[in-house]
Amino acid sequence: MKKRLIIYLASLFACLIASCSEKEETANGGGEPQSYIPFAISKGVNISNWLSQSDVRGEERKNYFTEAEVQQLAGFGFDHIRLPADEEQLFTEDGQKIPEAFELLHNAIKWCEKANMKVIVDMHILRSHHFNNNESGEPIKSFFDTFENGATSYWYSTQGSSVTVQVVDNPEKDAVNSSDKVLYINKQNSGFDWPAGQKGGFELPIGPGKTQFKYLRMKFRKDKVSTMTVVLTDQNNKDYYTGYANQEANKWEEIAVELQGKMDGICTKITLRPDNTEGVLYIDDVFLSDSPTGDNMELAPESTSSVPKLWTDKAPGKPGAQMNLWTDKDAQYKYLDLWKSLADELKDYPNDLVAYELLNEPVAPYSSQWNSLSAQLIRELRLTEPERKLVIGSNKWQGVNTFGELTVPANDPNIILSFHFYNPHLFTHYKAEWTDMKNLNVAIHYPGELIAQEEYAQLSDDDKKIVDPYMGTYNRAVLESLVRKAMNQAGKYGLQLHCGEFGCYNKTPRADKIDWLQDVISIFRDNNIAYSYWEYKAGFGFCNSKGEVTDQEVLNLLTK
Repeated sequence: MKKRLIIYLASLFACLIASCSEKEETANGGGEPQSYIPFAISKGVNISNWLSQSDVRGEERKNYFTEAEVQQLAGFGFDHIRLPADEEQLFTEDGQKIPEAFELLHNAIKWCEKANMKVIVDMHILRSHHFNNNESGEPIKSFFDTFENGATSYWYSTQGSSVTVQVVDNPEKDAVNSSDKVLYINKQNSGFDWPAGQKGGFELPIGPGKTQFKYLRMKFRKDKVSTMTVVLTDQNNKDYYTGYANQEANKWEEIAVELQGKMDGICTKITLRPDNTEGVLYIDDVFLSDSPTGDNMELAPESTSSVPKLWTDKAPGKPGAQMNLWTDKDAQYKYLDLWKSLADELKDYPNDLVAYELLNEPVAPYSSQWNSLSAQLIRELRLTEPERKLVIGSNKWQGVNTFGELTVPANDPNIILSFHFYNPHLFTHYKAEWTDMKNLNVAIHYPGELIAQEEYAQLSDDDKKIVDPYMGTYNRAVLESLVRKAMNQAGKYGLQLHCGEFGCYNKTPRADKIDWLQDVISIFRDNNIAYSYWEYKAGFGFCNSKGEVTDQEVLNLLTK
């Protein structure tokens, strides 16, 4: 366990590279690119409510999706299925495989192979992450030290009696810093310096949940104009240096230390070093931020002593529970282990038959967190399967608006970028029972103005708040401009593009739904975008629970 922890910590703190540097990573450690493996897909469909989002087990689950249905889908003209699978269906809580579920998974793949269809195995829901959990998208608190409580527990020197570190009254309040208390650092011995080869300074450990931040911000005041060094230390105890010089003596200044692109190793701590002469330094309002302007500032002094606890008494893996995938290293260990176990089960299938989708609709507080975690998983999987197709989408539900924030390994041609398209959401999920629009009583339209102004005027204030984010005119050109955001990212990396989910709920007005589907499908086909319709059965589907076609018109649009 100890060895595993050490190994993983080296990987976990790669988060600071991925989040502190938006440079593209190389999946195979900087070696030669993998050879490209074709994974020929065009028209597909999601097999939902079978190995995902269902409490059905036993014979009923077994009979819900059969080989005959695979043959039928192939006969319709589909060339692949996307197969969502939940952690709780495949694995026990302690990570043991559940034989019955894996038997169904293997059956589905073998049926598809016989029918000349491909399979995308999608890790849909984790016990530590649910895509419908809005609470998991709340930004976690940054470290923030105001020193107002007088504590210096996060600040310590390795220079012994040569240095005094304590909290004191602000020597001079001004417009930059009006705080009452500040951190005082007095280096009394000018004969003892802190050259690059020594490990002295004032160390700030990078605690759990902090690795997504890209900037170290602080206010500082020095008694002379000189350089203060910010040191990033990697897992091999190697230091990387950035110097910051104050402009004036004995005046408060505010700086943002950019952590991005400063190192090639894995950062484990930050150290502040004054210059090598004796002198006095004051520091205040130190925090880790996602932006140079100070976003994510958390004013609560107690945030210095603990990471917010994200577990609740609600059931993990269910909507409404607070998830911990983005802040809990144990949840991240488990996620990596689950995928390694699943990949070990599937590794013997041909690379042109089965692809792995790493996580359905990640909802991390920051895209850098998902970029970091997915990069680590890709590195792990590439150790044993260098040519397996890996499917990955952007943070925040794989939406097109965040696709530009997605980073993927360089020199890896066997990545498929996947987005979901339910735009506008008010239209595609009209009156869906699990949404806040379930009781919305207003007509919606496509193409054209989604809600007519005269109809909008009749809405209550509460309903206006629901519809306001979606107001506007929608047509094929507008939809294509949205899809292009994903196309641009795929073009940047030279990778295959796939729409993993799209569709309209069965309460969307019929004629408008057909018009929307015609436009979306034509956009995909005109731009060589493969797609997997959501879904085969249930509320968005074109078949009933027995596999009987209930909407031939939608089926024709998908397969023509």
